[in-house]
Amino acid sequence: MANQNEKQVQGETNTPQPSALKDDFTKGYLTSPKEVEKGYFEFKSQTDGYTMLFPSDAIISEDFGNEKRENKFESIVYGYNLKGASISTRITYENKPSTRDIEEKQRLLSVSAGYDGTYKKIPAKGKTIYFAKKTSELKNSNAYVYLSFIKAGNSNQAVEFIFNTRCKKNDQSCQSNVEDLENAALKL
Repeated sequence: MANQNEKQVQGETNTPQPSALKDDFTKGYLTSPKEVEKGYFEFKSQTDGYTMLFPSDAIISEDFGNEKRENKFESIVYGYNLKGASISTRITYENKPSTRDIEEKQRLLSVSAGYDGTYKKIPAKGKTIYFAKKTSELKNSNAYVYLSFIKAGNSNQAVEFIFNTRCKKNDQSCQSNVEDLENAALKL
């Protein structure tokens, strides 16, 4: 019986393959099997409307929350774990004139997430990001929701982003990493 080193192809490592590459459906959204940044691949929408960073351990749900209508609308849901927190993310892309009504889009996003508050406006290259966060105390855990409406500067394109995460109250390592979770949501 050959040992592991003899079976290994030159240049290969024993590093486990990230979840995003193990799942064929998820892999279909990635532009390359190479990380563009440590822990992140580049994701490309099936509408060709946008790209974004995608966590290397995330898996896109093939059966739940996935919808595409021509190149005008797409919705996906993906999940993964980060520093003890389970994360569920929903991304909705639209390329319609209705995206220009930013207040209405924020209102609809807020209703879907049970959020009652304002959004912070963050100017970025070629787009404007409207960001909000909500914290809820549950029986055995704390829930953190990060909301974004990202509007392209000179088109009808927009992305709605809901990043849900939950930490068990008795998991101090997760609770102490809440700021890292917010930074992960902002990064995406």
